[in-house]
Amino acid sequence: MAELDKICTTGFENRYLEEILELWNQCLPYDLINRERFETLITGDDNFRPELCRTALYEGTVAGFIWAVRRRVPYLTRGLEESRGWINYVVVRPDFRRIGVGTRLVRETEKRMAEHGVREITLCAYSPNYLTPGIDIRYESGIRFFEKLGYIYKDDAVSMQRSLWDYYLSDAAKKKIQSLKEEGIRIIPYEEKYKDGLFEFLGREFGAGWLRNAMLAVEKREAEETVLICVDGQERILGFCMRKIDGNDARFGPIGVDESLRSKGLGGVLLDMMMEDMKKRAIYYLFFLWTGGAGQRFYERHGIHPYRSYRLYRKEI
Repeated sequence: MAELDKICTTGFENRYLEEILELWNQCLPYDLINRERFETLITGDDNFRPELCRTALYEGTVAGFIWAVRRRVPYLTRGLEESRGWINYVVVRPDFRRIGVGTRLVRETEKRMAEHGVREITLCAYSPNYLTPGIDIRYESGIRFFEKLGYIYKDDAVSMQRSLWDYYLSDAAKKKIQSLKEEGIRIIPYEEKYKDGLFEFLGREFGAGWLRNAMLAVEKREAEETVLICVDGQERILGFCMRKIDGNDARFGPIGVDESLRSKGLGGVLLDMMMEDMKKRAIYYLFFLWTGGAGQRFYERHGIHPYRSYRLYRKEI
């Protein structure tokens, strides 16, 4: 067994990438990744800091790796969130476990973050490029590891999915759509003329993450095909939903309705019409990564069910 004092740590270096990818996929079978996604989501992220993505080395061979983030670019209205940091994944080679490699990587990361004013670390749920909202409950050893290091369980979350092969717009949904039309409320594809109203609506009702997703869809000229909006007779935005926020046609969300109208059934109509639109486009599967509580119950009423479950953790440092 290797000794901890013979293991050194260094900031991320691209020459170790292939070994890191191999180790990642060995340790995280539910979160496999390839070079393209790694370079897009991790090293290509605006907030990537090599000193926080540390590699543990034993005689020049990768023994462990940690992906951590602290903002260096303001996240729209959230700003830099100077007091917050994220640890997304920690992986250690099986033959180097239980000697303190993972603990050293985490402790070094906590220390570096604290030196720059970070006071709270969240596991996994980093925006915008999170892969999961928390620790998959099947990674039992990972949960025990972080709990031993003082990370506190805060909540649960699920990822959900639905096959659209058997989807059709129900009579109840059609009736609801008609009743909304009679009130002057329409569900329509996004058009350029609604841009300012949509951005104002999202910033007011839901904040930076949602606004960023819509802005990117508009910038990429994809919004006309991936965004539905709900408007009233005065052309005011009342609700919104979209898909493809990470380039995957089947990824749904986010979806939201003006707070004052959330008992009116607009969310259900938006969801139904998006599923119908996806099926028309020969997209026969829908999934998203993060919800819980009332949101989960809403989706389950529409035939969407969990396929992964997570525990969410944070720690004050």
